[in-house]
Amino acid sequence: MTAKVISMFNNKGGVGKTTIIWNLAVSIASMGHNTLLIDFDPQCNLSIATIGYEEFAEYLKESEKFPYGRTIRAYAQPYIYQMQINNIHLTQPKHKPDQQLEKPGNLDIVPGDFWLNKFADILTVGTDVVSGAGLYRFLVPLLLVNRLSDTFNKSYEYVLIDLPPSFNTLVRSALYCSDYFLVPCTPDLFSAYCIGLIGEVLPSFVKDWKQGKERFLESNKFDDLVRHKGKPKFGGWIFNGFDTKGGKKLGADQYQYDKILKIIETRLIPDLKKISDYNCVPEFIKNLEPVANIEDLNVMAPDSIGQNVPIKYLSTKKPTRGAISSTSWNRGQTRLMEDMDKEYDKLGKHIIDNFT
Repeated sequence: MTAKVISMFNNKGGVGKTTIIWNLAVSIASMGHNTLLIDFDPQCNLSIATIGYEEFAEYLKESEKFPYGRTIRAYAQPYIYQMQINNIHLTQPKHKPDQQLEKPGNLDIVPGDFWLNKFADILTVGTDVVSGAGLYRFLVPLLLVNRLSDTFNKSYEYVLIDLPPSFNTLVRSALYCSDYFLVPCTPDLFSAYCIGLIGEVLPSFVKDWKQGKERFLESNKFDDLVRHKGKPKFGGWIFNGFDTKGGKKLGADQYQYDKILKIIETRLIPDLKKISDYNCVPEFIKNLEPVANIEDLNVMAPDSIGQNVPIKYLSTKKPTRGAISSTSWNRGQTRLMEDMDKEYDKLGKHIIDNFT
């Protein structure tokens, strides 16, 4: 089975991309599917959340044995500068499920690196993409996955890429590699605006790739990788970080939800449907409701990151001292964790059933 590559994407910051992609990966793996997380954000929040701050610092260290550290940089930098294929360093989440209780699929992580800021500057749209001369430079995440399969016999069903909040070349690279992208949104003033921007910008990304691809294929007629990439599909949106009372969204959050829904209906979907090279809006996007609704977890979210324990297993751990006054989670908190765990499982099932 060829891995499905999925990007978590929004040019707006603070929408919960990292938390969502981490917990989503845990849910997919818990269903028995081999899953790979790629931290493609120079902030490296995913790496810190999953493997721990001190552990991640060790992966960044350079040495004679590991001149580029043991992060995504170790593969990307030699490839970009010298066209050399170097080693790929994988790690696993700090928290591991009880193997006696579960038989999950493998969950591996390619740690991020602050060097990705330099990588973003190295990549150029005009020279690399539109001219067709450097399309492979924009396919580094996919080349990494293919090397894991071909050389190391590491096979994944799902690859999830965490991205910075921007429209920079890192985002382009990941989207060109992706089969689908998910868009998380929060109930605030700017989410609806940023959703509209995605509809404006993504078609231009696709147009640039198409131009470069046509030039590239003139002299590389049998290259199937470039031919079939650069066609990311909209996999749905996620409403994240809202509050409820009596099972209903609070008034202010409901207002922002309605605004986002309207922008998706009137701008995002029509703009994505203008892409003529492929169907950017799949048939399974029949209604425009979010594919997942993730409530605000309050103190539980930072405690999850601080302990490097995903929401699925956080209720089995004591709260960090200072996170709450009690030495244990109260019933309301554990119930919310259980409900959100089910929501992540629902999102995972949406992907497994539809991202074919």
